[in-house]
Amino acid sequence: MPPEPPASPTPIARGRFAAGVGITVAGHLPASGLWLVSYHSFIYFATPDSLFLVDCAVILLQLALFAGCVLPGGWLVIRGDRGIGLGLLVGWAAGIIALVVGTILISSSVPPDTAAAGL
Repeated sequence: MPPEPPASPTPIARGRFAAGVGITVAGHLPASGLWLVSYHSFIYFATPDSLFLVDCAVILLQLALFAGCVLPGGWLVIRGDRGIGLGLLVGWAAGIIALVVGTILISSSVPPDTAAAGL
């Protein structure tokens, strides 16, 4: 008897994928936005007291987002749901990349200190 052909994976449901990405974007907006706004104010206006509190809040929000997106997303993908599960995983990773890129852009946009340069 010839072996049975492998079962084809279920197709990715675009609407459910978009819903998963939308859920993670809704979670990343407060977490990453809070960090980027406070980091910008720290860089440009030297407000060091607020940065530590925001760091702690952002770390807790990102951990909650990880637990709420990556763990259920992985579980859904393992179960065969390639819609919302895959959307949660892709959206979470894209949000982390956007956070890193935003931090780099803010850091690189700092004007040189003309007083320190003696100008």
